[in-house]
Amino acid sequence: MSRVKITEYRAKKIILGEEYTGVQIRDDKNLPGGKFVLKVDQGIKKRAKQGLLAVNVNAAEAKKHLSAWRKKGFSQFLADPLLPHDAQDEQYLSLERVRDGIRMLHAQEGGIEIESHPEKVATYMIKNSGDVATIAKKSGIPEEFLHNLVRKFEEHFFAFLELNPLVVSNGKAIPLDAAALVDSAGSFFTNAWTDDDVVKAKAKHDAEDRIEELAATTPSSLKLTVLNPDGALFFLLSGGGGSIVIADEAQLEGVGHSIGNYGEYSGGPTREETYLYGKEVIRLMLDSKSKKKALVIAGGVANFTDVKKTFAGIIDALSESSKQLQKQGIKVVVRRGKKKKKAGL
Repeated sequence: MSRVKITEYRAKKIILGEEYTGVQIRDDKNLPGGKFVLKVDQGIKKRAKQGLLAVNVNAAEAKKHLSAWRKKGFSQFLADPLLPHDAQDEQYLSLERVRDGIRMLHAQEGGIEIESHPEKVATYMIKNSGDVATIAKKSGIPEEFLHNLVRKFEEHFFAFLELNPLVVSNGKAIPLDAAALVDSAGSFFTNAWTDDDVVKAKAKHDAEDRIEELAATTPSSLKLTVLNPDGALFFLLSGGGGSIVIADEAQLEGVGHSIGNYGEYSGGPTREETYLYGKEVIRLMLDSKSKKKALVIAGGVANFTDVKKTFAGIIDALSESSKQLQKQGIKVVVRRGKKKKKAGL
């Protein structure tokens, strides 16, 4: 069993039922009329700070935002009705399944800054339905809403649910934003959400896709994550442990923001596989718009990887791009441990 994110649209639809009038946006054909709130719906937190939320927009304005967000790799969006309200009506509420029951966190103030003020957050424990009335009275959350929320949480295998902000006014509670995790095993017992509602990650970089395809053809481990396409520091690292230590050291030295990629090759890749892996990293580095760049080729002691064979593959990749590397003035730094010798030899 694992906890997986579902879309905000589906979480709100489960909570509010037919009262919820938000619209899932997969293309531009079903944009609502009038003014509305548009947001990326892929499990991203603090969307406003990242420019992934637009308030009080019409269809024409929404299309411009959608175009910009798609260029960043996003593909799932949500158009919510615009709800005029006073900032003082915004609250914070979350439910999380824990060993003793359901832990509820609540604050009279909502919004993205609440995480910086833990002293304002009250904790309650819901062990049975009888606790809800007491907690509703203490917190000020409408009892009917809280009963319904806890019931839906239990029935549909939620593991975590955060409503922030939750607008509470005139005896009603309306979630403006929702983040939800469900127990993946629950898909066998509820039809309120399906695999189609599980959040799709941001689109991957082409280089990541190519390495995944390469990794699928070999028992070796080949992993690549693009962190900053315009970074200055790129890694060709061997071995999971060694690669973590080297990347952590770069972060500790204060250059974490300059790291262009993270990943590793290990488990005995062939010369050709290492060449293809190295080629992708070098291509990323050459495409980076950073004025100064460096390639770090490093790794710890190898138990199963033939260092001579893999280095031959890296040299092949470097030789192929040598003129471009020289033209851009890229520095190459090498630090590699030897193959571990057996005791007594």
